[in-house]
Amino acid sequence: MTNVFLFGTLCWPDLLHRVGGKTCPEGQAAVLNGFHVSWAKGHGFPAIHQVTGSAAHGMVLRGCDAAVLNRLDHYESGFGYSLHPVEVQEPDGPLQAQVYLPPEGISAGEVWNLDDWVRDYGALTYEASSEVMSVMGRISAADMAQAYSMILVRADARLKARALPSPVSPSGLSHGDVTVHQHQQPYTRFFAMQEADISVPRFDGGPAQRMFRAAYMGTDAAIVLPYDPKTDRVLLVEQFRFGPFLRDDPNPWLIESIAGRIDPSETPEAAAIRETQEEAGLILRALHQVHSGYSSPGSSTDYFNIYVGITDIGDDAAILGGLEDEAEDIQGHIMPFDDFLALLKSGQLPVVPLAVAGYWLALNRDELRNNS
Repeated sequence: MTNVFLFGTLCWPDLLHRVGGKTCPEGQAAVLNGFHVSWAKGHGFPAIHQVTGSAAHGMVLRGCDAAVLNRLDHYESGFGYSLHPVEVQEPDGPLQAQVYLPPEGISAGEVWNLDDWVRDYGALTYEASSEVMSVMGRISAADMAQAYSMILVRADARLKARALPSPVSPSGLSHGDVTVHQHQQPYTRFFAMQEADISVPRFDGGPAQRMFRAAYMGTDAAIVLPYDPKTDRVLLVEQFRFGPFLRDDPNPWLIESIAGRIDPSETPEAAAIRETQEEAGLILRALHQVHSGYSSPGSSTDYFNIYVGITDIGDDAAILGGLEDEAEDIQGHIMPFDDFLALLKSGQLPVVPLAVAGYWLALNRDELRNNS
């Protein structure tokens, strides 16, 4: 049995119960002398460092069994934290324990406050922890560290779906009418796949239909077609796409709208503005929402927010863009609207979100030009 001193996010009971599991002991107040807890500089989580004369207030988990330790190790190792022996002070006296210390390179920021973290990050972290714990024993700490940014994005998408659900179906059936017999995530890296054994009610009222399904765990995305009403031109981007490549399409470099995932706690509109700047160097003056919805609801959780963005498209706007850390290599193309629409109608632009934005623009183009 091992005693573990906790000083940060796991002092929040909701998160501790999910991470620690059913046999996790209750925490007891304790102090670790010679240490200081702060926000990790540039991050939304805490760090602890040795500081003479300081005292870190937290709690100790007495007598953690192997199952609890394995769960804590899985969760903390994804952030690079590892156990080190310490002596903590309890009301009854000193106690030998272990504490998760941060990896090298994590600098101290402002003084840590658990209540502030719960307010700003608690819901997202708690939602993400369900996926983190579901892959325990199946991915390494290094893979977890690489996957965590996308785990947060997927968690944020689920929170958004609950906050702004789709309209109630005519049948009145809902999520709660589905029985889940088994649910797992067999693949987790930057992207993820989930599969489930479920029973779904039938419209005729007969016995529920049992089925096995798998789906790609996508993200919420913002998609923008930039349009300059003064010059009547659009800007499109060209890049390599893995989907067409896997489909064995001889031409996997596609011309499409600007697109990118919506980061945690970011609005779709903010993501649209950011992605347009990153991929094309354009500043949007206005955004017109075209449509929001699922791109392929039978096999993916991807949710698209499609816009036409009003901007100034200069002759020098067809730049090479994209973020190097996301392996983006993007070529911009400026096109008169009439040429763009002709390509769209002739099937030369086989990307559905682009078509949705393009046909919306065709319907609203005169009004946009008159108001420019």
